[in-house]
Amino acid sequence: MDDVLIIGAGPAGMAAAIQLKRYGLIPRLFEKSQPGGLLWNANWIENYPGFPKGISGTELAGIFIEQIKPIMVTHEQVVELSWKKGLFNAITPNSHYQAKLVVIASGTKPKILTGFSINNEMAKNIVYDLRLIKEQSRKKIIIVGSGDIAFDYALNLAKENSVIILNHSDQTKCLKRLQDQAEDHQNIEYCPQTRIEKVEKSLEGEMIVECSSPFGLKIFRSDYIVGAIGRDPQIDFISSSVKKCAAEYEKKGILHFVGDVKNGLFRQAAIAVGDGIRAGMLIHQKVEENEHESNCIHR
Repeated sequence: MDDVLIIGAGPAGMAAAIQLKRYGLIPRLFEKSQPGGLLWNANWIENYPGFPKGISGTELAGIFIEQIKPIMVTHEQVVELSWKKGLFNAITPNSHYQAKLVVIASGTKPKILTGFSINNEMAKNIVYDLRLIKEQSRKKIIIVGSGDIAFDYALNLAKENSVIILNHSDQTKCLKRLQDQAEDHQNIEYCPQTRIEKVEKSLEGEMIVECSSPFGLKIFRSDYIVGAIGRDPQIDFISSSVKKCAAEYEKKGILHFVGDVKNGLFRQAAIAVGDGIRAGMLIHQKVEENEHESNCIHR
């Protein structure tokens, strides 16, 4: 049995693990891919304390990973978290782990693009994680969205590619600074009130993207479409019984939600780190209380 299970190794999960290690507790940190979470997709982070000139998401993720080197990362996906006989049970495709304390730092999942028809062969070219195409160059990429994520992704990909941002509305939801940077970038075209209607495959294997717009039908050729229309909490793996009793478990101090999974629109690395540190401190306090009670009982 483990001291603590931490599900997700983004900023919140890594911060919780670092804090717990300070107290001598040994957390098991689960991450299905590479630690760092959505930091890997971020072009530039301007509001993380300690970096007055800003820092790239990739560089900040690397710094986090360097700091958690002494902590064991279990590279497995937790497919179910349940509760049985006073213990949390984390099930992965390969194993089964137990602990009395759990930190859920699973982050978010992307909202899926819908509302258009698509050639089946082209579906694989719709992506939601920049890591899948970040190393591409000289490609034509369409990004669908109107918020910070869409414009940040565009700036990231436009370093080596030609990018088109499609916004269903005539209004954006991003920081003005991001929009200004995108509109000034020679490799980025911004198209408001433009909606994908159909995606076909060209003879050359490209995506032919038919869109409706105020000017009628617009057709773009693209290698990839990136969905950036929002994100939802990633809690699919949590059993219905744990979801039902989550508030009770949180009140008892045995279950903690940290970072983007619980913060709604307030998805910032600095907030996530604070959540993780706080959870680590609360868990340490809980462990000490349990040990004190146990000692009193056995006197």
